[in-house]
Amino acid sequence: MPPMTTAFAPSGSPAGARRSRRFRRGPVWLTAVLCGLWVVEGRLLSRGAAYPGQSGGHAHLVVWLAGLLVAACVLPWAQLKARATAAVGVSWSATGYLLAAGEHLPVWGVTESAALLVLLALVAWRAPIGVAMPLGTALAAGVLAVPVRDAEVTGTTVVAYAVVVAGVTALGLCLRYRDAERERAVAAAREAERLEVAGELHDFVAHHVAAMTVLAKATGPLARDERVAALLREIQVAGDEALSSARQLLRVLQHDQAPREPLPGLAAVRESVDRFRHEHPRIGDVTLFVDPCFDADLRPELASSVHRIVAEALANVSRHSPDASAVHVTLRAAGQRLFVSVRDDGRGARHAPSPEDSGGLGLVSLSERADAIGGSLTAGPIPGGGWEVLAVLPVGCPGAHANAPVRS
Repeated sequence: MPPMTTAFAPSGSPAGARRSRRFRRGPVWLTAVLCGLWVVEGRLLSRGAAYPGQSGGHAHLVVWLAGLLVAACVLPWAQLKARATAAVGVSWSATGYLLAAGEHLPVWGVTESAALLVLLALVAWRAPIGVAMPLGTALAAGVLAVPVRDAEVTGTTVVAYAVVVAGVTALGLCLRYRDAERERAVAAAREAERLEVAGELHDFVAHHVAAMTVLAKATGPLARDERVAALLREIQVAGDEALSSARQLLRVLQHDQAPREPLPGLAAVRESVDRFRHEHPRIGDVTLFVDPCFDADLRPELASSVHRIVAEALANVSRHSPDASAVHVTLRAAGQRLFVSVRDDGRGARHAPSPEDSGGLGLVSLSERADAIGGSLTAGPIPGGGWEVLAVLPVGCPGAHANAPVRS
């Protein structure tokens, strides 16, 4: 299997770390914009045209340096709380100096205001509630205090600044709400998959335990040694109690769930591929490549997981790769590992599925399933174009195997 460039981690990292990775490119363009504003503002201030009537004051230097320092706080050199606090300190220090010295400028610190607004949005979005409220208030007040440095400021200007501050704060809160909803949806999807795995665990474990109790019951009367017969009776009782406890636990876990269907096997995988081929006639090349040793002693939970992975990956092709002309499903065993690959050649806009993305939650559930049985799941673009969902599951498969494709 060729390596994929984008991985899908089955166990999510903390929410703050995920958002930091997702927007790691944000500071690049923000820094470029702020640098441009700072340079333009510096040229205006240095010419003296923007502050006529000033003589010998240092207001222009204060405004310029404050803009640089506050803009630097947008860069991720420390935690957001520390950077926002530093920006508030710099901005209020500059405002206090200008008001105390009586040096007013009609240039209100465009760079400083923009950087404060960026930090305000980030605080409203990502900071904990206990930190976001006081720190956001201080940042908003800092932005509103910037135009007051002008002795001739009008009420319209202050209102305009207030409207911008309110809009930026609302944007940050909307992003916070969206992320919270997304995290709740991911948690619900993972919980649903765990309940499904619990049901499947009951199905295949109950089958084996029931067989053990039947054997113990049938062998008990044949035992000549009373101690052996007593042990067999104890095995039978323990097995019955285990089955009863498992059923009770499953009823508690799935009290509001729909009745479960029997565990799907490899036949269901072939049916899923056939159904996908029938529903998408535009895709001319749909193949199923099965390692023959899959049919040898494949555990029920593995067969069910393989079916779920293939079905969800095919649904992912339908949703996100409308231009695909070929889809290849490969089930292969190598040593003690089972490889389930669903690959398409679509070149449409695709994004690596992960819990923080705003999309379907199918692969989130599958990653939870793969992780529950000791495996892993990755999804991402492949060299040469296309997309692949690859699951690696632990399995023992004795014997050699052929590599003939099976077309279903």
